[in-house]
Parts: sequence; structure tokens; C-alpha cells
Amino acid sequence: MTNLQKALNFIITLTLLLLGATRAVMAAPLSGNNCQIDGHDLIYTVQPGDTLTLIAWQYNLTLADLILTNNLPNPNLIFPGQQLILPGVPPPSPSPSLPLPSDQFHVVQPGETLFGIANMYGVSIGALVLANDLPDPNLIQVGQTLQIPAGPPPTPEPLAAPFQSIELSEPVIIQGRTLVIKVTLAAEATLSGNFEGRPLFFSNDGHGHFWSIIAIHALTEPNIYPLTLAATLPDGAVVTTFQNVTVVEGPYSTENIELDDSHSELLDAELIRLEREKMVDLWRRVSPRPRWEGPFRYPVEVNSLRITSYFGTRRSYNNSPDISFHGGVDFGGGTGKPIYAAAAGTVVLAEELTLRGKAVLIDHGMGLFSGYWHQSQLAVTVGQEVQVGDLIGYMGDTGLVTGPHLHWEIRLQGIAVEPLQWVQEAIP
Repeated sequence: MTNLQKALNFIITLTLLLLGATRAVMAAPLSGNNCQIDGHDLIYTVQPGDTLTLIAWQYNLTLADLILTNNLPNPNLIFPGQQLILPGVPPPSPSPSLPLPSDQFHVVQPGETLFGIANMYGVSIGALVLANDLPDPNLIQVGQTLQIPAGPPPTPEPLAAPFQSIELSEPVIIQGRTLVIKVTLAAEATLSGNFEGRPLFFSNDGHGHFWSIIAIHALTEPNIYPLTLAATLPDGAVVTTFQNVTVVEGPYSTENIELDDSHSELLDAELIRLEREKMVDLWRRVSPRPRWEGPFRYPVEVNSLRITSYFGTRRSYNNSPDISFHGGVDFGGGTGKPIYAAAAGTVVLAEELTLRGKAVLIDHGMGLFSGYWHQSQLAVTVGQEVQVGDLIGYMGDTGLVTGPHLHWEIRLQGIAVEPLQWVQEAIP
């Protein structure tokens, strides 16, 4: 971007902010975060390359409209897949569902989702993804043309008893996300399962309702993968069923990390192996009871939230051909900034490591852990029970870093998954 373009963007942003502030002053008083909407506003899904300024201009809104209505702590921090309320912009009227000839196409309208389009035409989301080679089914563009597969949707085969229902949170899922499976059994049985060779750990309410969480690795090859479920009846009989999970490519960027000589020596293969073995030994532990409730909180104060590197970013170090990925989210800030527990759990690690620096690992149950690396000072000890929002340490630059920050990650059965999903959603 040229200096002229940057200047023009700054002028546009400043103008919109001033107009928004004027509009806010002239309107009825607003009280803090209690911005009211009428329940009939358009819900917009942020697309790759979107900015808040661009969205405001496209829908004839001001930045103040968007910031106040959506309670955005940082208007410069929006991300693909995030949903925003567009105040005063009505959602599109539903189109009638009509029989379709072959080779029919649909032009995406404002507010539409792939799920809604699939329902409109009576086809599956998976069929739309495959017919249009969509890398991310959550990110479709207004004006995009989608091919609608011809023919009626396939009729799902009836489930064998005792399986009554099986629900996947995302039958088509992006690399790096957490998948939730919910199963209802019509008779008493013990439920087990596996995905990609990993066992599933189920929680149940004692009345035939089960749920489990599954990590989709950030480097999983896009494909269709079977999920196996087995119900063992009291007489020992086993009923097995399968569900397909379609994994699609994530919208991840690539970056190169330049390390000086003092930090480069930390990339020694033996140091990496020893520390990884220590972490794997912790991650493989599975305490059966989930300790968290509702969405996780950010591990830093929201009013000073600044993300410097997102999960899933493909990385190389010193231009090496070996490609890894960023297994967490980096939050910028100065040394000494407080760090808080994202959810309730038990501290299972609180010490200084070679690569991760001063580190804290919290066990949240069911094989789910949150890690907080590169701290300057720790405020908890191993075995300590913490609640959401408890102080656990302070931001620093210890370990393999290029500056002070917090690397925050979520691990499920040792696999790093998108931490922001756990903040934005209540899982399960």
C-alpha cells in the first residue's frame, strides 16, 4: 500500500468516525453497552479482506453504528467469519423454494449463508461445497454465483438402534476448528468412538444424551473423513455407525520469522524434542469431567486487546523450507501486563521452559488444556484450582520470542485448535 493510499484510508476512517460521533450525539442517549436493536437487522459475516470502514461504506452506515451496536473493543480487529449486526439494514426476504432444473445457479444475496441456501434448494451443505469447490463454507461473498447441484438431496439412511440421533456442529469444518458431536441413544448403552485413530471421550447426562469434542488438526488434508461411533449394549452386543466429516482448507496466511543468533540456537532439534515430550505427557492426560461453562474469556483485558499473530498462520523460521503453523494466538503488550485464566480448571504446569519461557498450563477436563507462554512472572503453582478470570501471571519475553507478548493456545488431546472459537462460542 502506498503512502497516498494510507493517507486516503486514514482520511476516510477519520471522516466516518467524526460523522459517527456527530450522529451519536444527535441521536437518543446511549448507555454504555446497552445499544438496542429491533431484532430485524441484517447479520453480516465478515469476508477475507473486509475492513470495518469498507463494510460501513458498503451498507451506508457509520463506524459508530457498527462499533456501538456490536460492542467492538477494537474497531481495527475484525476477522473472517465474525458476524456483525448491521443496524437498520433489513435482512433479505426469503425466496420461495422451487423445483430446480439441472445447472441452475444462485447469486448470493446480503445476509445469506450457505446453510440457508442449502435449505432453500433442498440440497446438502456438503453438496454445495463440493459442487463449487469452496475452501471455506462460512465465507461466501455477496454477489458470488453458486452452482446448485441437480437432483433431489440424498435421503439419509435410518440409524440402527439404539442410535436415535447424531448431530455434528459442523459437518463441513475448517482445518483447526473444534467439532462437537451430540448423540442421543434410545436405550441404555455405553458409547465410544474414534476419529482419525483418536478415541472420543463422551460426557452424558444419564438420560441417553451424550456429547464429545474433536480436534481437527490445522494441517489435516482437505477430504472426507469417517467418524466411528459404537454403542455397547448391556448384553455385550455392539452396534457401530459412521458419520462423514468434510474438512476444508482454512483461510490461513504465511509468514517468515527472523531470529537472531541468540534465539536461533533454541531451534536445536534436541531441545525441541525434550520439551515436546514433557508437554505431550501432560496433554495426554484426560480428566473426565468438563470444568468449563459457556464461552472462554480472553486471557488479557479486552479494552487493551491487540492480536499480533493469529492461529493457523503457516510459518517458517529464517526462511527455512520447513513449514509449521502457529498453534495459538499472540497478544501484544508490554512486559508486566496481567494474564488471566480463560476458564476454570487445574494448573498442571507452572515453570520456565526453554522454548515456551515461563509457562502455565491449565487442565479444563476431557483432554482440553489452555497454555500461556513467555510470561515474565508466574502467579500460580501446580495443583492450584483456578476460576475463570483468576490472575495467573504477567506478560513477558522469556523463551523463543522476538519481543514481549502472550502466546495463548488451546490443546485438545494434544492438538492445537483455534482459540478464538472457544471465546466466540459456547462449546458444547
